[in-house]
Amino acid sequence: MTTALIIALIVLGLILILLELFVTPGFVTGMLGGAAWLYALYKIYNEYGNTSGHLALGGLLLLLIACVVIAVKSGVWEKVSLKSQVEGRVNELPDIKIGDTGYTVSTLRPMGKMNINNNNFEVCTMGELVDSGAYVEVIKIENNKIFVKQISL
Repeated sequence: MTTALIIALIVLGLILILLELFVTPGFVTGMLGGAAWLYALYKIYNEYGNTSGHLALGGLLLLLIACVVIAVKSGVWEKVSLKSQVEGRVNELPDIKIGDTGYTVSTLRPMGKMNINNNNFEVCTMGELVDSGAYVEVIKIENNKIFVKQISL
């Protein structure tokens, strides 16, 4: 019974530690896996003596290192890593000036999207609602916010 418990704790600890390394953020699952391993080692030292405990400790460390090396060489990091880059800029005004006109891509309630020169921008009205597809004109640019009003063509 003790041997089965020790093996189950070692397997559970390995699974939780690998989940921590490759899947879940934070440290909760890794701590639980480490706790399972520590309890398994405690049981080994208690039931089978120091020599078996030392061998089990060395074996667990080698097992963890081998799993990490195999995972890194097999490309697990490539599958879980983010490859996209952020293209946007902060505090950079687009090439828009007061008086530019375009049409709304979405309904402005009072915020929405507008198309000017084949570029979409987030815009805001002065409180009125503007339907999608309506023509609007830039009336004010303040604190990186573009204010528009509906016009008729």
